[in-house]
Amino acid sequence: MLAGFGVALVYLARESISSGQRCGGQYCWGYSLDQYDLRHKDRLRFWGSWGLDIRYDLPDMNVEKINEDRWLADRAVYLNLMFHPKNDSAAPGYHVRIVYDYQRGELYVVSPLQLWRAPDYRSGNPSANWMTDSQFDAEVEALTPE
Repeated sequence: MLAGFGVALVYLARESISSGQRCGGQYCWGYSLDQYDLRHKDRLRFWGSWGLDIRYDLPDMNVEKINEDRWLADRAVYLNLMFHPKNDSAAPGYHVRIVYDYQRGELYVVSPLQLWRAPDYRSGNPSANWMTDSQFDAEVEALTPE
């Protein structure tokens, strides 16, 4: 019984860095960016009341929100984050922008970090097929209501 309590404590000892949700009709959807204190892990989660539950573990870095999250046409969320090395407060950090489109089930990421993306197996260049800033901005613009 005590072992189960310890496991629960590890997952409950968390701090929310950012979260948000939208609802429409009988459904709700949202995201959370949490820092688990005892596991030294940050996790990004996208969820929907229809059973969607996608979780991404983030690198062992300090994560901060640069500005408020933004909902795009109430069907996608835009996150603007900065990742800093934990042991080097003077380091400039890594800018990471993320969009998750709940309607299409698509994730868009522009970042110098590999995060959870696989490297390009043909070229050996880890970022050969990753999205560029201009491609990301085009996706954001396409989701932004006029």
